[in-house]
Amino acid sequence: MSKSPKHPGRSQLINGFLIVLAFSLLGKLIYDNRGPIHDVLSRNLDPRLIALAFGIYLLSLFLTFVRWNWLVRVIDPTFRLRDSLLLGYIGNVYNLVIPGAVGGDLIKAAFLTKMKINTTKGIASMVLDRILGLLGLFILAGGAGISVWSVAPAVFQRLILVIWAFLAAGFLGLALIFTQTLSRLIPESMRGGHGRVGFLMNELRMISETYRGRLDVVFGSFFLSAFCHGLNVLAFYTVSRAMFPTGLPSLADHFLMVPLILFTTAVPLPFGAIGLSEGVSDQLGKLVAHPSGALAMMGFRVLMYAGALVSACVYLTNLRQVRSLTATAEHLEEELLEESADDASSVPSTCPPSSHNGNH
Repeated sequence: MSKSPKHPGRSQLINGFLIVLAFSLLGKLIYDNRGPIHDVLSRNLDPRLIALAFGIYLLSLFLTFVRWNWLVRVIDPTFRLRDSLLLGYIGNVYNLVIPGAVGGDLIKAAFLTKMKINTTKGIASMVLDRILGLLGLFILAGGAGISVWSVAPAVFQRLILVIWAFLAAGFLGLALIFTQTLSRLIPESMRGGHGRVGFLMNELRMISETYRGRLDVVFGSFFLSAFCHGLNVLAFYTVSRAMFPTGLPSLADHFLMVPLILFTTAVPLPFGAIGLSEGVSDQLGKLVAHPSGALAMMGFRVLMYAGALVSACVYLTNLRQVRSLTATAEHLEEELLEESADDASSVPSTCPPSSHNGNH
């Protein structure tokens, strides 16, 4: 089969559009909140609170890299924490600072490939890490929701119910994965291919085979994920306290609000979904009478990019290795695109033409 052609011009056009969209959203929010921004900048912000918030954020970032190290060490016990930290900081640069570049997860996969670690197992560790990260985020918001249920307005109660519905679905999904029930529910014709569905089913099967005998590591990673997100909430609250000495909602309200805000940073918009997350923060902040949710998220965004600056120092210190990993990651990306193209071309041969609508 011929190699799927790449379209760098189209990719650059899409990336350019997304960058313009993200900064347009951010610009509108800055204009709408120009009054609160002026008030905050006219005050002397407490540097101790800002330094504390940054320290808490860095600790959370560090523990996130430790969590992935635990998962990879199930595959290869020789995998060093130092390598996890290196890849974590480099991936943080790619995810937050370099729009349109290969993602941080591909950089990790490239490193594991060079270590002769099974690529499928390596990707499975990252998929499971993302799943546990999301579940940790929602369990935090769900627990906070229970604590404020009796005093929460009706709209927040509906939001809490949605959070617990996502949690239930997530834990059910994990149960289906680890018992391989999900694999058995998928038709064999879809499981055996090399396209998107086949790739996904192969990864879910690999997660089950690799980690169902090490559920202690899985649950430990889950609780560490919740703890890391709790640190992020505390950092968000602390930097907000520096900006707004009075009038802030309670810390419990932040534990309900902030995980939902942080969830939006996973949306594939440049620079950590800049603009979108601030808009969501602004709307959620209004529900708990926050002085300015958008401005609070901008403050937390400063912590994120200060952390990215630390990551950039690691990136530049290891530039030669980064270039090698980037080349390998781009090769892996091409292989995944080819598999996706194989899947798309195989659909008409297995489905009636009228049922194929082109959605992926």
